[in-house]
Amino acid sequence: MLRFALVLTLALAASAAYADGPPPPICDPGRIGARELADCLHTASEKSEREVASALDAALKAIDAKPKMLATRRARWKRFLNDSQTQWSSWRDEECQDLAPLEAAGSAGDPRLSCLIEHNARRAADLKARYP
Repeated sequence: MLRFALVLTLALAASAAYADGPPPPICDPGRIGARELADCLHTASEKSEREVASALDAALKAIDAKPKMLATRRARWKRFLNDSQTQWSSWRDEECQDLAPLEAAGSAGDPRLSCLIEHNARRAADLKARYP
């Protein structure tokens, strides 16, 4: 139950990063063909994965840089952040692999990749805001 509450809290926090609506599409199916769209989504998905990893790495370094903190507390904080990231990744994967294709039936492109790109952008923005 606690794990579910944590994942729900993370999802809500991530959605707050784009309170004004989702970001504009990176790969516009109205402007490019099917093959170009597939390539664009694949490239954007890989880039978004790197951005999340980079934001997480920066967050962990920000924790390391906290002055006058006991090493045990720092290690615990980093462990909790890594655990949170693992849970967020599981939630994102379920959203994108299971729900996105059903919700986007009939739309152009790969809804799984579009979902991953969107959620990754939100997560990276959230981590950067929380750990400047």
